[in-house]
Amino acid sequence: MPPKKTSKANPRDQYFTAIKQQKLDTLRWCMKHGGVTHRTEDEDGHTGLQIAAAGGFSEALEKLIEQVMKIGPKEDIDDADEEGRTPLMMAAYNGKLDCVRMLVLNGKANIKAVDEKGKTARGYAEIRKHDKIIAFLDNPKASTKDDDDEEEEEEAPKPRVFKASQQVGKSSETKIQEQAYLAKLVAADRLEKELAAAPKPVWPEVEAVIAETRRELSLKGKEALTAETGPLDVALWNCLCLFELRIELLDAKLTYLPSQIGRLENLTTLIVSSNALTALPDEVASLKKLKNLEAAFNQLTELPSGLAQLEALQVVDFSNNAISSLAPLSELKELVSLKVGHNQLTELPLEWSELEHMHTLAAPHNQIVEAPRGIGSLQMLQALDLSHNSVEQIPIEWGNLTEKKLQSVRLAGNPLADPRIRRFVEQDQPSMVKDLLNHVRKNGYKGDSGGGKKGGGGGKKGKKGKGKAAAVEEPGSGDSGEDDFAAMLASINTGADDSD
Repeated sequence: MPPKKTSKANPRDQYFTAIKQQKLDTLRWCMKHGGVTHRTEDEDGHTGLQIAAAGGFSEALEKLIEQVMKIGPKEDIDDADEEGRTPLMMAAYNGKLDCVRMLVLNGKANIKAVDEKGKTARGYAEIRKHDKIIAFLDNPKASTKDDDDEEEEEEAPKPRVFKASQQVGKSSETKIQEQAYLAKLVAADRLEKELAAAPKPVWPEVEAVIAETRRELSLKGKEALTAETGPLDVALWNCLCLFELRIELLDAKLTYLPSQIGRLENLTTLIVSSNALTALPDEVASLKKLKNLEAAFNQLTELPSGLAQLEALQVVDFSNNAISSLAPLSELKELVSLKVGHNQLTELPLEWSELEHMHTLAAPHNQIVEAPRGIGSLQMLQALDLSHNSVEQIPIEWGNLTEKKLQSVRLAGNPLADPRIRRFVEQDQPSMVKDLLNHVRKNGYKGDSGGGKKGGGGGKKGKKGKGKAAAVEEPGSGDSGEDDFAAMLASINTGADDSD
């Protein structure tokens, strides 16, 4: 038997990995678009706050605290595990002074909270003799400057130079670390210079981004500027620090997106829906970190070919336009959600066998004639909408879809040849999904499978075989290579060694 195919991380796994690796852009995306929150638990029942605090992942913890303070309730900062241990207790026990300070000063964590055994965060710090944490918890308002200076002297590298760079015969790992460090310095210097050289902002929202290096900017419902200056504040294109940008001008006054959009190379989310755009500039293809692209309710007729270069793209919404081809998206492998309803599409030319994490596919109100056989390989699919197209046959390969995952199938408004399938879908009832799949497994269309990489997945040469639906293999878990954080948290009871 061939080895099981290893599945890439889903949004929940990405969320916890992002915390441990302190990948803040991924962390933001997961909380905004991946369906996870600061309350989401891992397989061992630990929240992101608990893992970040216990592991000393201060940058990720700071973002999670911001999320709690923003959407609340603020009491979640003290969300405890089954034994009543809060994130503050875990950070105190493991000697994570930065995290303790952050939880208390930024998150307003309850210092006096007790666990099931009546122990406070200070009590946990006493167990491991973390004197600095004890002193801080005794008087959080006192100056901690001396402690900060002492920590910097022990841990911080000299500015702009690695100590290891002065040694002869540096290891390859050291060289990589040094290059990454220097790259961050160069990027920081560049950002500082760009912001300093930015034109004087017209919009206060843009001014705030430049002044405070904000990561998110929403211009929803903003009134366009004059025809002489252009609809947008030109200072916007110097906001290189942005990760998320939404532009939805009042009364759909935005008819074009300037090529300067390519300057915002750190963008992970770009939303330009509900405007009057007739095209997207080719420079969008330079946004290599882009994961979420939404341009619904515009007047787009085609997509820039460069979108094929956006390998990280996961969420796409081009609904309600006049697009006739999705060819630029055909090679993308990380798509999770694709919405292209109310366009002029006649086919869906995607690499179905590569889309391991797609959970939403919506292409209603188009001119699609053939239902792709490869859709049957989408084992994570939760919602499928091909209603109001020109589909006559439902391929037998759709029987491979997973009943426990698939919640909704919408096919109403198609000239379906099978009368029973017509009855299943005419009322659009999600409860009919199981019966529909059972029928397709036995009576689905078995015509020429055609082959080819875009529409494959069925027939004698298909991935899962023909006739009765083939058994679906569960994706392998793969090698995580990560620390056992459950054991680390469990060490609170065992008294394992840890350092400040």
